[in-house]
Amino acid sequence: MYNAKTAYPNQNIESLSVAGVLAPGLARLLSEVGFLAIDQKDWPRAHQIFSVLKEFRSESEFPYVGLVLIELLQSRFEAAAAEVAQGLVKVPESRALIELLDIVLQNGAST
Repeated sequence: MYNAKTAYPNQNIESLSVAGVLAPGLARLLSEVGFLAIDQKDWPRAHQIFSVLKEFRSESEFPYVGLVLIELLQSRFEAAAAEVAQGLVKVPESRALIELLDIVLQNGAST
């Protein structure tokens, strides 16, 4: 399995930005890596990736979707609700976040 830390041991995500903004292609790639980390249940790595994406690309739904999924898959419904709420403030038209809100509410979390 590919390991970015091994391939680029002295590289960190923050240094891959230009003037504090991630290039769209890089943001998409990091999102994909984050979702792969979720698939592998590597919660700390996935959380780190999506947190950085949220910081640099807060107008995108992907960081919020990733963070919500991390919380949902660990049955942390209140934390998932908080992430959905933050995401819907930044990206109110996100169908994915609206659907995740339904799932969070079905599992007893309040917003």
